[in-house]
Amino acid sequence: LNTGCYPSIAHFIQNQYSARFNVHQGACSGILSARILHHHREESSLYQKSISQALGMEENGDREQQSLPSAPQLVSDLVVTLPGVAKDHADAKVDEEMLRDFAEYMYNQYGEKLNKLSPKSFCNAEEFFEMLTLPIASLAE
Repeated sequence: LNTGCYPSIAHFIQNQYSARFNVHQGACSGILSARILHHHREESSLYQKSISQALGMEENGDREQQSLPSAPQLVSDLVVTLPGVAKDHADAKVDEEMLRDFAEYMYNQYGEKLNKLSPKSFCNAEEFFEMLTLPIASLAE
């Protein structure tokens, strides 16, 4: 998933989100990482299985071999434990209209780059918007 100066689609989107909305980069990771992983979960399933295995370790170092939660869910669960990190758009004072404008901007300006970086292409700005606004509760699906 390493392309050009950006190591991943998440890094690229998070930098753009941070600049657009004046949100701390760490908060951008907290808000967006699980959603981005969820978007391309099928196309990057082998990588995401590794993430699930790493984050799904028990405190004694054992890995739970039976049905680990998805990588997006585990990342989301980790974010919830971080103090002072925004967990969702509302925490960063970013509303739905702002997200819709951002999605249109990103797709119109950077659609080709987004699709080069992402294991799963975005068909249009609406699909990008849907990724941005995916409810955290649905990440376990």
